[in-house]
Amino acid sequence: MKNLLFSILAITLLSCSGTQKAASHLQTGNYIKAFNTSVTKLNKDKIKKSSQKHIPLLKEAYVKAADTDVKLIKALKKENTTESLKKIYGKYLSLDIRQDEVRALQPLYYEGNEVTFKFDDFTDKIKNSKNNFSTSLYGNAIKNLKGDNLAARKAYKQLEDLIYINPDYKTNLNDLLQKAKNKGSSFVYIILKNNVDSISRDSIKDFSSINSTNFTNQWVIYHNKKEKKIKYDYQVNIIFDKLTFIPEKTEQQKVPQEAKVQDGWKYRFDANGNVMKDDKGNDIKEAKYRIITAEVILHQQNKSSKLDGTIIIKDLKKRTTLSTNPVFGEAKFQNTYGKYEGDQRAIEQKYNKSLQAKAVPYPKDHEFVKYSISNFKQKVIALLSQQQF
Repeated sequence: MKNLLFSILAITLLSCSGTQKAASHLQTGNYIKAFNTSVTKLNKDKIKKSSQKHIPLLKEAYVKAADTDVKLIKALKKENTTESLKKIYGKYLSLDIRQDEVRALQPLYYEGNEVTFKFDDFTDKIKNSKNNFSTSLYGNAIKNLKGDNLAARKAYKQLEDLIYINPDYKTNLNDLLQKAKNKGSSFVYIILKNNVDSISRDSIKDFSSINSTNFTNQWVIYHNKKEKKIKYDYQVNIIFDKLTFIPEKTEQQKVPQEAKVQDGWKYRFDANGNVMKDDKGNDIKEAKYRIITAEVILHQQNKSSKLDGTIIIKDLKKRTTLSTNPVFGEAKFQNTYGKYEGDQRAIEQKYNKSLQAKAVPYPKDHEFVKYSISNFKQKVIALLSQQQF
């Protein structure tokens, strides 16, 4: 019986939790959340008694949210800024969307009576506020396009917003967007100079693919082929100076191992040479230990290469060198394998992996060149990413 009462109480509390939440939002003045909570509940099942409790809450939230939005629109109209025009447009959209959500729930009945809602036609207000916001965005974008590159970046964002909300406002929006992109961007020309005879043209193909896709800053555009129409702001000279190899070498190391292991049992004797007894009269035995040894012979295969170079960054407008940076790329091959002599039980666990490994063929020189260049490229990208172009 107690379990049944508990179950009924739990169901009652759960059914009330939604209305309590909506009522709480109303009390704190969060009319939009109250509205959304009730709409969600009624959309699931508006016939259910627990859901119908939301109907008066929905109407109150609907009326108060609309009243709040209308008052805010009046205040925003006095500001007459791009941001206030954006908010006005957004508020009219919200008013219209809430009406559509309520219309979709019609008819609604509470305690046998139909609950009616007042609906307004916001079509013209949405159209006019959208046009006012668009006009302000367009005017600001045109003004910013006459400024420096930072102003052009603002123009780009304003034109992006305009194209999103009103793509047919003007026919030249995409052209202006590209103009803002070009004016707001810093163009960087990358030159690669290879002074290492052993590095072929094929080896540097991947390196030549450094471009804007390697970076996150949308306002810095990298070219590795010069375009006549572009006036470049910066130049990056990447120079390969020297390639060195540390040749194949296998080093050997012998590591002695020692461990104490149990080796059977022995009786414990007293001072008179008699076997000692425990409380129950049993002979007392104790573990017997001995020292075991082994020797691990480790073989380590090593080979590496290093590509030394220089990165020179120039400001073409000021005709100055901003920085000269030594950079290197490296490739390393290392493989450790081993054998052992003696008692395996004496060997530490950390050597197990090496004892299971085997000798492998050394990679070819051209593979080291490839990975050294790749590592060099990563460091160049990291360096340029930190540069304030």
